Amino acid sequence: MREYTDKLTDRTKKSISDFVFYNCGIEQCKPGQFYGPKRRDYHFIHFVVRGEGTLEIQNRTYPIRQNQLFIVPAGEVSLYRASETDPWKYCWIGFLGIQSARFLNTLMHCGPKQHVQDCQDASYYERQIESILNLSGKQVSTHLRSNGMMYSLIGTLLEELGADDPKDPGLSVPYQARQYMELHYHDNLQISDVAAAVGVHANYLSNVFQEQYHMSPKQYLTKLKIKKARELLLHTDHPIYIVANSVGFTDPLAFSKFFRREMGISPSDYRTQRRQKDEFL
Repeated sequence: MREYTDKLTDRTKKSISDFVFYNCGIEQCKPGQFYGPKRRDYHFIHFVVRGEGTLEIQNRTYPIRQNQLFIVPAGEVSLYRASETDPWKYCWIGFLGIQSARFLNTLMHCGPKQHVQDCQDASYYERQIESILNLSGKQVSTHLRSNGMMYSLIGTLLEELGADDPKDPGLSVPYQARQYMELHYHDNLQISDVAAAVGVHANYLSNVFQEQYHMSPKQYLTKLKIKKARELLLHTDHPIYIVANSVGFTDPLAFSKFFRREMGISPSDYRTQRRQKDEFL
């Protein structure tokens, strides 16, 4: 197996970037070789160059063959296994960032299976990933070139799968609302602001958002603010008032009450206890 992981950019900065490269690789698997079940914090796409295997995700099993790709979003538990008789060779690319979910969601809606799509020639993507693997060093130039190659690869894939169609589901009202919240959660954001930004009434937004994501826009915004606050508490030494401002609270006390209500613990105690636990581990 050949693999390259970008270690130049701090993980916290990756998660708050728009769209950034994480890793890639190429592997000829052995018969029955498998990975998982495992959850990862980054998205990844595998391109099957030859052979066969299966992907298990969301309680479904997908058979996958040559010139197909499979998509695993961040946070999803997956298991993928090579065939016993015709084990696959695949290449993959992993990425993360605020905008990455938009591209991934668009790709997943290019066909009925969502997690599995056809591609014309997986070896083309293998060659692109080979080019990234051939980069060396930890210099800024390597980081920038690898990200540029990733942009080119994903752009080609979007074009091949017809994901540039303006009717694609990535432009739906709930999706636009979610993206707007992910870009503006650090402001004093109200759901009425989100509705206005996507050009609909707040009640309509709540209905269609609930239908697509099985939660209200307010619940999604709350989860997003808590997620970002936890990341800042764990990965920075910023005082609580800066963490509060960074997730849209001008009043640190209001933020602390919000955090305690959602997490059952104060922000400062959360930071202390989680860091102590990480040190112990």
